[in-house]
Amino acid sequence: MSQITVSAEEIKNKNNTRTYLIVASVLFGILILPSLPMIIMSAMMFDSPGSEESIPTITLVLSLVAYPFITCAGIATGWILFSRKKLLYAILAASLPAIDILVGILAIAYIIMFCDGSFDC
Repeated sequence: MSQITVSAEEIKNKNNTRTYLIVASVLFGILILPSLPMIIMSAMMFDSPGSEESIPTITLVLSLVAYPFITCAGIATGWILFSRKKLLYAILAASLPAIDILVGILAIAYIIMFCDGSFDC
């Protein structure tokens, strides 16, 4: 019978990745709840004339609408990759919602700085 030896470093990496996945799953999962009212109200961003052609406004709405889907897909993919022992890819997949949040924040910052807070930039 052959025995598989696992180094302490591999065990530490796996435990750190598991901890990250748990924290990311809980944090990003909870953030889905406050995003739902924002998604419902996001159609009102297109009320002013010209806002339907504004790239920052469209980017903001797309990041809001995509957040629950990206979160569910990222968390599920992260755990699947973790079970297949692809730890780095698991962390990257679980971090996808953070990228979506960053895109939304950058769109808001662009609207505030360059469009004077107006969605019809």
